[in-house]
Formats: sequence, C-alpha cells, structure tokens
Amino acid sequence: MRRIIGWILAALGGLSLTFALVAAAYVFWLSGSSHEPTGIRPASAYVSPGGPILVFGGNRGTGLEIVRGLRARGEQVTVAVRPTSDTGALRDLGVATVLADAFDPGQIQAAFAAQRYAAVVSTLGGSAADKARRPDFEGNRNAIDGAQAAGVRRFVLITVIGAGDSRNTAPAPSRRFLKTVMDLKSQAEDHLRASGLDHTIIRPGGLGDVKATGTAVLADDPQAFSYISRTDLADLAVQALGDPTTIGKTYNAYDPSRRTMWKMFND
Repeated sequence: MRRIIGWILAALGGLSLTFALVAAAYVFWLSGSSHEPTGIRPASAYVSPGGPILVFGGNRGTGLEIVRGLRARGEQVTVAVRPTSDTGALRDLGVATVLADAFDPGQIQAAFAAQRYAAVVSTLGGSAADKARRPDFEGNRNAIDGAQAAGVRRFVLITVIGAGDSRNTAPAPSRRFLKTVMDLKSQAEDHLRASGLDHTIIRPGGLGDVKATGTAVLADDPQAFSYISRTDLADLAVQALGDPTTIGKTYNAYDPSRRTMWKMFND
C-alpha cells in the first residue's frame, strides 16, 4: 500500500511539475506572439494642447514617465497628489503639484479650479495592496467629471489590455487574476466615452520597468498584445496627446520587439 501511495504521490508531483513548465512556457515564450496587429497609428509631429496639463497618477510609475516626457517638450505640468505622496521627483523636474485625493470629488473640483487646464492625463490605478477600494474606476470617474465640469476638453486615459473589447486579448492568467481590475477599467473607459470629452484611451499589456526600445506603436486593434516598458508607454501617451487625430480612439500599446514576456527579461 505504501508503494502505491508513494507512486501516486510521485506521479502527482510529476504532473505538477509538467503543468508548471507548460505554464511557464506559455507565459514566457508563447503569450502575445500569434497576432499581427492592424490599424497602426502613423508617426506624426507633436502639437501642444496649448496650455497647462493636469496629470493624475503622475508622481510615480508610468505617470511620472509621462510627466518627464511632457516637460521635455516644454509643457507646463501640474500633478494631482495626496498629502502622503512622494513628490521629490516632481520637484526635481520643476513640476507643480495640487492636493487632490482621487476618491474625493470636492478635492478634484478644487484642483481644476486652481487654474485653467488645456488637457488631462490619467494613469490612476490601484496596487496589489489596494484590496478594499481601488481608484481604477472611481478615481478616474471623478477626474473625468471634474474635467467636464471645468470645461477641459482633452483627456487621455491609460487603462489595460483586457478592458472592454480587448478582454480576450489578455493572456488567460491575466484574465483570471486581474478580472476585477479589468472590469473597473472597462467602466472607466465607458464613462470617458459617454462624457463627450475629446478623449484618447491607451491600453498597455504586460508592463515593466525595463529599458525603452523606441519601437512601440499604437494599434487601433483590440487584439494587439505585447509587453512594453513604462518609458515607451509614456512616449506613446505623450504622442497621442499631441496628435488630434487620436481623439475618439482606443488603442492597444504594442511593441513588436517584445511580443512575449521572455523579451522583457532577455533584452
């Protein structure tokens, strides 16, 4: 009996190892590699929105990279922050800040009243620690409503591949573990479209703090999927803000040189 039990356990262990290897192979080498995107946005010259830009989520991650890109183009940028936000990098860039908790509509309205903005960019999203309350929809909804009430027309929103009609484009593990995030960001997209603002929505896939390639593009194709660096994503967001032909569009951010996760580690 002990031999039989031992054999069964060994077999189960072998199956578990096989499953783990197959899953790793899928994630690292296969996911994102099968579709050739269509609707690639052609390169165009950057056109300034013509006034100050308010950024939500701009003190870290992708938002901070967007702020850097805007400052490099000479734009006047203000970042909405919470009292506890680390603003050191923003001070170094000469960027103004305004206190505005994304969950507080009153503070959002006060932020918009501080000056007249020409455009808004939002990268608001929760972290893995945000279990009870995430800003992916609520925070973005407040920012969208604030812009609308203040008469700001231009709004660029960063969401995620897996939102809206791109749900089946995300790898299966992402669809399972990020379902709540994708649902919330889908609601944010829908709210922005319904607002009547001059919007552009950009959906990145696998996102990482890795070096830029400069090969990323925007694809008007909900089936496009790749991995991408935050710096490349930020550059695409700035390009979109400066291109009026992107208004009313929803794009997937796509880097043809990083079609699989393996390329994020191998480059």
